[in-house]
Amino acid sequence: MSSTTTKVFLTGATGYIGGQVAYELVNSKEHKFVVTALVRSQQKAEKLKAASDNKIIPVIGTLDDLTLLGKQVEENDVIINTANVDHVPSAQALSDALSEAKEKKILIHTSGTSVLGDGLDAKKGATTKVYSDKYDIDEINSLDLEQPHRPVDKIILDIHDRNPKVEVAIICPSTIYGISNGYDNVVSAQIPWLIKSTIRHNKGYSVFDGNYVWNHIHIKDLGDLYLLLLNKLLRGDDVPANRQGYYFGSYAIEGEEKVTTEPSEIEHTWRQVSAAVAESLFAKGVIESKEVDSLQPEPIIKLNDSEWAPYYWGTNSRSRGDNGYAIGWKPKHISNKEFFESIDADVDYQLKHSKT
Repeated sequence: MSSTTTKVFLTGATGYIGGQVAYELVNSKEHKFVVTALVRSQQKAEKLKAASDNKIIPVIGTLDDLTLLGKQVEENDVIINTANVDHVPSAQALSDALSEAKEKKILIHTSGTSVLGDGLDAKKGATTKVYSDKYDIDEINSLDLEQPHRPVDKIILDIHDRNPKVEVAIICPSTIYGISNGYDNVVSAQIPWLIKSTIRHNKGYSVFDGNYVWNHIHIKDLGDLYLLLLNKLLRGDDVPANRQGYYFGSYAIEGEEKVTTEPSEIEHTWRQVSAAVAESLFAKGVIESKEVDSLQPEPIIKLNDSEWAPYYWGTNSRSRGDNGYAIGWKPKHISNKEFFESIDADVDYQLKHSKT
């Protein structure tokens, strides 16, 4: 790879995560990156060029354009995938192209801590099972292929075995919050979707009793993690990579000894989030009650027009991002107070910008 300029191919640049990653790349102080971004239309291309002051080069296509993906792998030093994390054909195309690489390449793939999630069950309650990306890596690498994101994760993790010249890592964000520095979509999915469907329901709601625990991470801390990891890999530092290279986008607790069914200061229950959403919407006169209904999956599917909606807020996914801390990640937005205060800002954003 060039010591002065590094060529990066980025998917998902107009999305929430990809937009923050694009921002980090074009504003990097350590490396000069030339960023080529996959976009779906000429309109998106023009918007991305204008928003980034022509610092990002758009290429028009989709994840189904497998030949195009292969060409971009050949022409770039680094591939960062933040688009559809469950798109098997594109993951396989990236793997096949990278297996033919004759010089060092880096792939950072985006997954999600839903890979740790449990099933829907009204009786299960909160779990005390917490996964560390450092200490539980063998268990994580043995997760069933039926788990969300796992089929693509496995394709990615097999790449280094196919070609040792390629270093891979997977970043798995938990619930992401905050307004990003991106160039198009600047808000997350899980909580904004809950806000919109709460408005449609005219009342707060949770999946069953909602007492299921997740971690959360601020989008800017997540962007810092991507850039830090990439810089370390470019320098050739000894950092977890390949089958050891899972990085949970989750905070960690120094000296944590005992985990209970109650959320820690770096976690939330979805019942708590639903209550905060309802409180904010009620205070703004948008819904008629700040009470939170306990709903079965079926009406939630109907409210959101998605069979996967109950899984967004009805599973446990408890994780610790120990690998990030081990390589020097220093998140700045760990406060649980900041997380819950951000929900009100999300409500304001949805009321201003979204049609429910």
